[in-house]
Amino acid sequence: MEETRVRSLSKGIFYRIVSIITLIVITYIYTGDLIQVSLITVISTITFLIIFFFHERLWLRIKRPKGKLARSIAKMFTYITLLGVITMSTITYLVTGDLEITTSVTLTYIIVKHIMYVLNELLWNKIKWGSEVKCQS
Repeated sequence: MEETRVRSLSKGIFYRIVSIITLIVITYIYTGDLIQVSLITVISTITFLIIFFFHERLWLRIKRPKGKLARSIAKMFTYITLLGVITMSTITYLVTGDLEITTSVTLTYIIVKHIMYVLNELLWNKIKWGSEVKCQS
């Protein structure tokens, strides 16, 4: 089975909605400032939706390991750990200008996102919507 672009986009949108709620809560806990929460949330939502789509499309080109969990963990580390830390810390620092808040928000968000990412992958492995079945000749 192969994923369609619509499925990749749907996965990204679903994941972003859950991520937005998580980010709002975490950012508010550390900043207590609704303007900073709003700015960080809007900027990161747009940025991460774009990153997620291209990350997902890139992973479709990588040979799948036998275990779905191993693949999900590898995807999680490239998306959340590498791209997430860089993106989240940059956005948070640009908005708050505070290294301590940036570190706290980024680390908390990234830890929570690791768990969320694997759960999202496992959920979408059970959903067949948007998958194409390739005919073998």
